[in-house]
Amino acid sequence: MKYSKTFFIALLLAFSPTQVIAAENIESAISEREQEINSWLTSQEDNMLNLLERITNINSGTLNKAGVDEMSAIFNDELSLLGFSISTLPGDLIAMPSCPGSDYNIDVSDHLLATKSGEGPKFLLIGHLDTVFPLDSPFQTFHRNGDVMYGPGVADMHGGLVVMLYALKALNEFGELDDKHITILLNSDEEIGSLSSRNYIEEQAQAHDWGLVYESSGTNNLTRVRKGLGQARFVVNGIASHAGGAHEQGRSAIKELAYKIVEIENMTDYETGVTVNVGIVNGGEARNTVSPCAEALVDLRYPEMEQGVAAQQKFEEIANSVYSYPIDSGEITTDRWINLHRPPKIPTVESDYLLEKARAIGRLLGQELGVTDSGGGTDGSLTQAAGLPTLDSLGVAGTGAHSNREEARVSSLVERAQLSAVLIRRLAAE
Repeated sequence: MKYSKTFFIALLLAFSPTQVIAAENIESAISEREQEINSWLTSQEDNMLNLLERITNINSGTLNKAGVDEMSAIFNDELSLLGFSISTLPGDLIAMPSCPGSDYNIDVSDHLLATKSGEGPKFLLIGHLDTVFPLDSPFQTFHRNGDVMYGPGVADMHGGLVVMLYALKALNEFGELDDKHITILLNSDEEIGSLSSRNYIEEQAQAHDWGLVYESSGTNNLTRVRKGLGQARFVVNGIASHAGGAHEQGRSAIKELAYKIVEIENMTDYETGVTVNVGIVNGGEARNTVSPCAEALVDLRYPEMEQGVAAQQKFEEIANSVYSYPIDSGEITTDRWINLHRPPKIPTVESDYLLEKARAIGRLLGQELGVTDSGGGTDGSLTQAAGLPTLDSLGVAGTGAHSNREEARVSSLVERAQLSAVLIRRLAAE
């Protein structure tokens, strides 16, 4: 017997999120049709792996528009074959303050939107085309060793894109895709905070019933809670002068930025879960020149939205303060760009229902899926905050994202596609 969503939500209210509810109490056994779907997916492992190798060998760092566009074209073709209508959502030029001679403006590629109307619940599937690896990264190619594959994006999140695509291919193979209402949004700027695509994501979230995000699952977990994320750029403007002959006439931007960095880093509070990291610092013109400009890029993580707002206000205070010279001289100024680009992912009863349903299906499939919290961000935080119950981490089991140690388990390609196909099928029937 399959229990209703209403029953399951009531059951969740009686249990803590970390307690395991027996699969047989939630989901019926895997049906004959689901077994057929899963068998077909098993037969597709080589095809899945070949596609993943192909796209992993494409450099799709966020700033490499040609590579991101090549990725978009591949999924445009694949989704068109499944009957989706394809459109593009314009990217944007994200203007950033910077020192003279620097250019930190970000030219974002267009985003891919695939739609297919149908009956029943409306699904929004989310993924991203970009990676963090630039064209000059030494980490550029795919390789495999047994059940482990390595390469830029195999986990974050080229692997998840393959999982998503083949779950849909499986449903299509058995005539179960045509009647479903599914929207797919593949953005090109997730790795820089979805600065261009955020409005599109939030707009789509408000028009759907369930959100599925295909980020990596780490060591085979589903993510329940995520911290909010923010970022900031500080550009300090001083006065150049000769370091020997006229040192007193200069106003060092580096010196001022150093004071600001101490203030910024001191905002970290492990007890409250707030962390602030100055990740990049640039400045100066020459060893013997008092620096006229210096800049820093800052990362912010926070468990609660109020903490993010407070940190934003503190950033403004630090930018408006002068620590190294008289403040009323006007000789030191600071440009700033501050953006709380992801709210925290706060669970709801509906999103917990979705999570536990996936875990129950996983157990029926022989997949024991854990539950974890994360300081990393995904677009699932945007959809959840917009009111869409969202399940995160449906991609491959992988680790080492954003490093040359990025890897994923080959067998998780089929496993996660099976999980996703059955989950979509059962949610659509509710």
